[in-house]
Amino acid sequence: MCEMMTVAVADDDATARRDLRAALERYESEHEGHVRFTIREYESGEALLAAYRSDVDVVMLDVEMGDMDGFDTARTIRERDADVSLLFVTNMAQYAIRGYEVDALSYLLKPVNYHAFAREMDRCVARRLARGVEETLTFTTAAGVARVPVRDVTYLECVRHKIIVHAVGGAYEFTGTLKSFIPQLEPRGFAVANSCYLVNLRYVAAVDRATCLMRDDTRLAVSRRRRPALLQAVADYITAA
Repeated sequence: MCEMMTVAVADDDATARRDLRAALERYESEHEGHVRFTIREYESGEALLAAYRSDVDVVMLDVEMGDMDGFDTARTIRERDADVSLLFVTNMAQYAIRGYEVDALSYLLKPVNYHAFAREMDRCVARRLARGVEETLTFTTAAGVARVPVRDVTYLECVRHKIIVHAVGGAYEFTGTLKSFIPQLEPRGFAVANSCYLVNLRYVAAVDRATCLMRDDTRLAVSRRRRPALLQAVADYITAA
């Protein structure tokens, strides 16, 4: 199963951000089919905090950035998010010890060595997988009890009192109501398209007048009543990207 991860990179040096993006893309290529990254770049700690969402899995921070340095940024993030993996990227080895103040996973020295980078990403992926075990949808199908990581769910469909959970690894069908899943999933980045569909915004490619286009080219009907709220949810998600 392919793990979808969101990585936020904050550095006031465009070259440093470019290098980290290249390293992430190389890691993704070397682990094709196992991990995919959504990469969000920020020029400052303030910009990162203004757009920060709880769907971020890894934050890579430069230490020395403008008015708000990496440690101040990390402290604020940690107050909001106890689970995100924090990695400091710095020119100064002496800063590493301060990472313990914010429970940082590790630090990387610039210029970043790819093999050291890959080792830290291995740890980040392992932590994400371990955490994902807790963030699951659990339901009973004809085949027995199923547990699906929330982030792997692309959308839920309701058909005649049956729920179909469409996920990265396949589909699951059982008796239930779509309404019962909304309180659990809306805070985790899902939005209602109509009375039959609850979509994961992570997998939405576009919304037009009457349909929601998913990344796999599936088109789902959008009701006129639900369209404004869905568009706003998508806009909020994109703004944070």
